[in-house]
Amino acid sequence: MGLLCRSPAARWGRLLLSILCLSTCAATAHAQSKCTATGVMAGEKFSLSHCAVAFLVDPQPSVTIWFNESPIAPPELEALRASAYPSALKDGKPRTMVVAAFCPGGGQAKAAAGAVKSMDLGLTHAKSAMAGAQWLIEADKDFQVERISGDVRPGGMLSGRITGARSSDGRPYTWDFTFDVTLPAKEAASGVGCG
Repeated sequence: MGLLCRSPAARWGRLLLSILCLSTCAATAHAQSKCTATGVMAGEKFSLSHCAVAFLVDPQPSVTIWFNESPIAPPELEALRASAYPSALKDGKPRTMVVAAFCPGGGQAKAAAGAVKSMDLGLTHAKSAMAGAQWLIEADKDFQVERISGDVRPGGMLSGRITGARSSDGRPYTWDFTFDVTLPAKEAASGVGCG
């Protein structure tokens, strides 16, 4: 029986094929969540195109969507999915981000525009610490759910658009969130109440 000898070119070819397959799978998994968040924080414009989501089913179905200015690193993604809370700092520096936490179905798993009564909204801007805000805002008064669909469950899909505006200390805030996200397989340890 002879010994099979493989050429270095064949080994490199297999390695290249493996890398291409892995990068295609990674790109497909990353493409599952698409989000944009645009608006103004106390006069400072923002445009965010990266996002991650966490959810809680029990006692009431809720989601936390993190819109971020730069790609979200895997350890940050895992931390959000565990706690439903992202850090406002990246490498010790402030980042521009928005965190929107709400109950898409008003306490039910099925999302419905009229069921979203309030939203916990957190905003931070890297250029201005004074632009940041944290509010519990009310539907119709502060924001409108233009559209929303999906289910709050492991692996569920959620898509929608939420717009709003308000002022604080005479400073304008506006936002337009569009999202199409896949919920993770495991729920977070916390979330918002649907009261």
